[in-house]
Amino acid sequence: MEAIDTPFLDVDDEEGLISDVKAARQLGFTGKACINPRQIEVIHVGFALSLEEIAHVRRVIQVIADAEREGNGVVALDGKMVDAPIVALARRVLAMAEAVGLET
Repeated sequence: MEAIDTPFLDVDDEEGLISDVKAARQLGFTGKACINPRQIEVIHVGFALSLEEIAHVRRVIQVIADAEREGNGVVALDGKMVDAPIVALARRVLAMAEAVGLET
């Protein structure tokens, strides 16, 4: 499922766009609409997956697989709970990474 943020209207404020993209990503948006082609690259860069993020979701998937083999549906990773919604997000992120050819 995709959640697309509304466009940033000031086409001459690249720093504002960068900040807006960061905020949108932190809120869980997966993309952002734009009103000018000059905004495309900033938006792409802002929503691009880092190799560190991909490595983390691979770890999430591995620890939950290990936990499920032991009969557990919830486990901690780096002090944070990993349960079904976190695993679902990790699988979506990994699918996106694989779709665009990113490897870790």
